[in-house]
Amino acid sequence: MKRRTALRQMAYAAGFVAATPTVLSLLNSCTSPEDQWMPELLSPEEGRFLTKLVDVFLPKTENLPSATDLNVPQFIDKYVGQIYSQDNAKQFKAAYTKMNIEFFEYAEVKLDHIKEAHIKNFLDEFLKLKSEIDHERLEKPDFEGWTTSEVLNTLKSLSIKAYLTTEKIGEEVLAYEPIPGAYYCGDLNELTGGRSWSLG
Repeated sequence: MKRRTALRQMAYAAGFVAATPTVLSLLNSCTSPEDQWMPELLSPEEGRFLTKLVDVFLPKTENLPSATDLNVPQFIDKYVGQIYSQDNAKQFKAAYTKMNIEFFEYAEVKLDHIKEAHIKNFLDEFLKLKSEIDHERLEKPDFEGWTTSEVLNTLKSLSIKAYLTTEKIGEEVLAYEPIPGAYYCGDLNELTGGRSWSLG
């Protein structure tokens, strides 16, 4: 499946996500170049790992930018730190730090030498779908924190939602109506050429 088509389908599936003024403002405030970004919630090293991780979720293609091209890591760091409750942000940070340590133990690689294959192998091992068994949760049913799979799924979901909410994707990939208000009734293929509506 082509990535542009996949993005449209993801936008349709994520259509319930409210692109509130606060979230949009947060997204628009993420403008620091990757090499100058200083995370607010994560450590600098954890932020650098996040940039590599989200680009595996949403890599650059011939026609579309990568997640880091659209400042998705900066958004995730700010979103969790500013929108999550204090307790949830602490749980996320603890789970992210634990996942980070597990990655480097699993991949046996230094931060500057991480390759896409290292992250893909880690995701194949630890990122569980809803239909799959999360052995960490199964072994510790009373654990109140997040498992590695849960934090990876959260990061994947936040990456996709942030990516789809950016101005570039909203206006250039998804169907976009700059002045909403009209009500359209008909076949999606006829109205938008098969593209899902932009979230913002």
